[in-house]
Amino acid sequence: MEPVLTYAQATATLQSTGSVTMTGKPALWSGALRWLFLVLIILVLLLVVVVGPIGIIAALVSGVDVTAGTVIGVVVVYAMLAGVMALLVFGYRRQGAYKQIELSEVRLSPQGLTLRGVGPIPWIDFAPAQRMLVPAERSNGYVSRAVMPLSQSGFATVNQGLPPNLRGRVCPATGPIWNHVHRYIYVPGVEGLSQSEVMQLINRAHWMFEGTRQV
Repeated sequence: MEPVLTYAQATATLQSTGSVTMTGKPALWSGALRWLFLVLIILVLLLVVVVGPIGIIAALVSGVDVTAGTVIGVVVVYAMLAGVMALLVFGYRRQGAYKQIELSEVRLSPQGLTLRGVGPIPWIDFAPAQRMLVPAERSNGYVSRAVMPLSQSGFATVNQGLPPNLRGRVCPATGPIWNHVHRYIYVPGVEGLSQSEVMQLINRAHWMFEGTRQV
Protein backbone atom coordinates (compact mmCIF):
# COMPACT_ATOMS: atom_id res chain seq x y z
CA MET A 1 0.00 0.00 0.00
CA GLU A 2 1.28 3.45 -0.91
CA PRO A 3 1.88 5.98 1.91
CA VAL A 4 -0.89 8.52 2.47
CA LEU A 5 0.23 11.87 1.04
CA THR A 6 -1.02 15.36 1.68
CA TYR A 7 -1.88 17.54 -1.29
CA ALA A 8 1.38 19.46 -0.86
CA GLN A 9 3.42 16.24 -0.73
CA ALA A 10 1.68 14.75 -3.76
CA THR A 11 2.18 17.95 -5.74
CA ALA A 12 5.85 18.19 -4.77
CA THR A 13 6.43 14.53 -5.73
CA LEU A 14 4.75 15.03 -9.08
CA GLN A 15 6.79 18.15 -9.80
CA SER A 16 10.13 16.70 -8.72
CA THR A 17 9.91 13.14 -10.06
CA GLY A 18 7.38 13.45 -12.88
CA SER A 19 4.98 10.96 -11.35
CA VAL A 20 3.13 10.20 -8.13
CA THR A 21 1.39 7.07 -6.86
CA MET A 22 -1.32 7.30 -4.20
CA THR A 23 -3.67 5.00 -2.34
CA GLY A 24 -7.19 4.97 -3.71
CA LYS A 25 -10.36 5.19 -1.68
CA PRO A 26 -14.10 4.99 -2.49
CA ALA A 27 -15.39 8.09 -4.27
CA LEU A 28 -18.25 10.11 -2.78
CA TRP A 29 -20.82 8.98 -5.35
CA SER A 30 -20.16 5.24 -4.94
CA GLY A 31 -20.30 5.46 -1.16
CA ALA A 32 -23.63 7.28 -1.37
CA LEU A 33 -24.92 4.60 -3.74
CA ARG A 34 -24.04 1.82 -1.30
CA TRP A 35 -25.92 3.63 1.48
CA LEU A 36 -28.90 4.08 -0.82
CA PHE A 37 -29.02 0.35 -1.53
CA LEU A 38 -28.77 -0.38 2.19
CA VAL A 39 -31.60 2.01 3.07
CA LEU A 40 -33.84 0.53 0.38
CA ILE A 41 -33.09 -3.00 1.60
CA ILE A 42 -34.11 -2.00 5.14
CA LEU A 43 -37.33 -0.41 3.88
CA VAL A 44 -38.29 -3.53 1.93
CA LEU A 45 -37.54 -5.69 4.98
CA LEU A 46 -39.82 -3.48 7.07
CA LEU A 47 -42.59 -3.93 4.52
CA VAL A 48 -42.16 -7.71 4.49
CA VAL A 49 -41.61 -8.33 8.20
CA VAL A 50 -43.63 -5.57 9.89
CA VAL A 51 -46.07 -3.65 7.70
CA GLY A 52 -47.31 -6.64 5.70
CA PRO A 53 -48.15 -8.92 8.64
CA ILE A 54 -49.75 -6.05 10.57
CA GLY A 55 -51.95 -5.24 7.59
CA ILE A 56 -52.98 -8.89 7.20
CA ILE A 57 -53.78 -9.27 10.91
CA ALA A 58 -55.76 -6.02 10.92
CA ALA A 59 -57.78 -7.20 7.94
CA LEU A 60 -58.58 -10.53 9.57
CA VAL A 61 -59.55 -8.90 12.87
CA SER A 62 -61.86 -6.46 11.12
CA GLY A 63 -63.74 -9.33 9.54
CA VAL A 64 -62.72 -8.80 5.92
CA ASP A 65 -63.73 -11.76 3.76
CA VAL A 66 -60.68 -13.75 2.70
CA THR A 67 -61.14 -15.13 -0.78
CA ALA A 68 -58.89 -17.05 -3.13
CA GLY A 69 -58.26 -13.78 -4.96
CA THR A 70 -57.15 -12.14 -1.72
CA VAL A 71 -54.68 -14.94 -0.99
CA ILE A 72 -53.31 -14.84 -4.53
CA GLY A 73 -52.96 -11.07 -4.30
CA VAL A 74 -50.95 -11.31 -1.07
CA VAL A 75 -48.72 -14.02 -2.57
CA VAL A 76 -48.12 -11.93 -5.69
CA VAL A 77 -47.21 -8.85 -3.63
CA TYR A 78 -44.75 -10.83 -1.53
CA ALA A 79 -43.25 -12.41 -4.64
CA MET A 80 -42.73 -8.94 -6.11
CA LEU A 81 -41.12 -7.72 -2.89
CA ALA A 82 -38.84 -10.78 -2.91
CA GLY A 83 -37.79 -9.92 -6.47
CA VAL A 84 -37.09 -6.31 -5.50
CA MET A 85 -35.09 -7.49 -2.50
CA ALA A 86 -33.00 -9.80 -4.68
CA LEU A 87 -32.17 -6.94 -7.05
CA LEU A 88 -31.26 -4.62 -4.18
CA VAL A 89 -29.01 -7.21 -2.52
CA PHE A 90 -27.31 -7.88 -5.86
CA GLY A 91 -26.72 -4.15 -6.36
CA TYR A 92 -25.39 -3.73 -2.81
CA ARG A 93 -22.96 -6.62 -3.22
CA ARG A 94 -21.80 -5.32 -6.59
CA GLN A 95 -21.11 -1.91 -5.04
CA GLY A 96 -19.20 -3.67 -2.27
CA ALA A 97 -17.00 -5.36 -4.87
CA TYR A 98 -16.55 -2.01 -6.63
CA LYS A 99 -15.40 -0.53 -3.32
CA GLN A 100 -12.48 -2.97 -3.28
CA ILE A 101 -11.56 -1.95 -6.83
CA GLU A 102 -11.56 1.72 -5.77
CA LEU A 103 -8.82 0.94 -3.24
CA SER A 104 -6.42 0.31 -6.15
CA GLU A 105 -3.57 2.78 -6.52
CA VAL A 106 -4.04 6.05 -8.37
CA ARG A 107 -0.96 6.93 -10.43
CA LEU A 108 -0.19 10.09 -12.40
CA SER A 109 2.72 9.71 -14.81
CA PRO A 110 3.81 10.89 -18.28
CA GLN A 111 2.20 7.77 -19.71
CA GLY A 112 -1.20 8.72 -18.36
CA LEU A 113 -3.63 8.22 -15.48
CA THR A 114 -4.03 4.86 -13.78
CA LEU A 115 -7.07 4.33 -11.57
CA ARG A 116 -9.26 1.48 -10.33
CA GLY A 117 -6.96 -1.06 -11.98
CA VAL A 118 -7.22 0.54 -15.44
CA GLY A 119 -4.47 2.39 -17.23
CA PRO A 120 -2.36 4.19 -17.89
CA ILE A 121 -4.99 6.15 -19.84
CA PRO A 122 -3.14 8.69 -22.05
CA TRP A 123 -3.73 12.32 -21.15
CA ILE A 124 -4.93 13.20 -24.64
CA ASP A 125 -7.77 10.69 -24.20
CA PHE A 126 -9.65 12.88 -21.72
CA ALA A 127 -10.26 16.50 -20.77
CA PRO A 128 -9.33 18.07 -17.40
CA ALA A 129 -11.40 17.17 -14.36
CA GLN A 130 -14.53 19.22 -13.80
CA ARG A 131 -17.94 19.00 -12.17
CA MET A 132 -20.73 18.30 -14.65
CA LEU A 133 -24.33 17.15 -14.80
CA VAL A 134 -24.23 13.59 -16.11
CA PRO A 135 -26.90 10.88 -16.44
CA ALA A 136 -27.70 9.31 -13.06
CA GLU A 137 -26.19 5.87 -12.45
CA ARG A 138 -29.33 4.08 -11.27
CA SER A 139 -32.25 6.26 -12.30
CA ASN A 140 -33.53 8.77 -14.82
CA GLY A 141 -32.41 12.36 -14.70
CA TYR A 142 -29.03 13.94 -14.11
CA VAL A 143 -26.67 14.28 -11.16
CA SER A 144 -23.60 16.41 -10.49
CA ARG A 145 -20.38 14.40 -10.66
CA ALA A 146 -16.64 15.08 -10.78
CA VAL A 147 -15.65 13.69 -14.17
CA MET A 148 -13.14 13.90 -17.00
CA PRO A 149 -14.95 13.84 -20.37
CA LEU A 150 -13.42 11.41 -22.85
CA SER A 151 -11.97 12.86 -26.04
CA GLN A 152 -12.72 11.27 -29.41
CA SER A 153 -9.69 9.02 -29.11
CA GLY A 154 -10.51 8.17 -25.50
CA PHE A 155 -14.12 7.33 -26.37
CA ALA A 156 -12.91 4.82 -28.96
CA THR A 157 -10.27 3.39 -26.63
CA VAL A 158 -12.68 2.83 -23.75
CA ASN A 159 -15.74 1.68 -25.69
CA GLN A 160 -13.94 -0.45 -28.28
CA GLY A 161 -10.42 -1.24 -27.09
CA LEU A 162 -10.95 -1.78 -23.37
CA PRO A 163 -12.22 -5.23 -22.28
CA PRO A 164 -15.94 -5.08 -21.33
CA ASN A 165 -15.24 -6.12 -17.72
CA LEU A 166 -13.00 -3.06 -17.26
CA ARG A 167 -15.15 -0.39 -18.90
CA GLY A 168 -17.42 -0.03 -15.88
CA ARG A 169 -14.40 0.88 -13.77
CA VAL A 170 -13.89 4.01 -15.87
CA CYS A 171 -17.49 5.17 -15.40
CA PRO A 172 -21.02 3.73 -15.48
CA ALA A 173 -22.46 3.17 -18.94
CA THR A 174 -25.29 5.46 -20.07
CA GLY A 175 -27.79 5.46 -22.89
CA PRO A 176 -30.41 2.94 -24.05
CA ILE A 177 -29.77 -0.72 -23.26
CA TRP A 178 -28.93 -1.45 -26.90
CA ASN A 179 -26.34 1.34 -26.99
CA HIS A 180 -24.67 1.57 -23.57
CA VAL A 181 -21.56 3.72 -23.84
CA HIS A 182 -18.99 5.27 -21.51
CA ARG A 183 -18.45 9.00 -22.00
CA TYR A 184 -16.43 10.04 -18.96
CA ILE A 185 -13.78 9.01 -16.49
CA TYR A 186 -15.11 9.41 -12.97
CA VAL A 187 -12.58 11.20 -10.76
CA PRO A 188 -11.17 8.63 -8.29
CA GLY A 189 -11.03 8.98 -4.56
CA VAL A 190 -7.55 9.28 -3.01
CA GLU A 191 -6.77 8.56 0.62
CA GLY A 192 -5.87 11.75 2.47
CA LEU A 193 -7.12 14.13 -0.25
CA SER A 194 -10.45 15.86 -0.77
CA GLN A 195 -12.21 15.51 -4.09
CA SER A 196 -11.30 19.06 -5.09
CA GLU A 197 -7.64 18.37 -4.28
CA VAL A 198 -7.69 15.23 -6.41
CA MET A 199 -9.17 17.22 -9.28
CA GLN A 200 -6.52 19.93 -8.92
CA LEU A 201 -3.72 17.36 -8.84
CA ILE A 202 -5.04 15.53 -11.92
CA ASN A 203 -5.42 18.81 -13.78
CA ARG A 204 -1.86 19.81 -12.88
CA ALA A 205 -0.60 16.51 -14.31
CA HIS A 206 -2.86 16.95 -17.33
CA TRP A 207 -1.30 20.36 -17.97
CA MET A 208 2.21 18.91 -17.53
CA PHE A 209 1.78 15.89 -19.79
CA GLU A 210 -1.04 16.75 -22.21
CA GLY A 211 -0.15 15.77 -25.75
CA THR A 212 2.21 12.97 -24.75
CA ARG A 213 1.40 9.38 -25.62
CA GLN A 214 4.23 7.29 -24.29
CA VAL A 215 4.28 3.51 -24.40
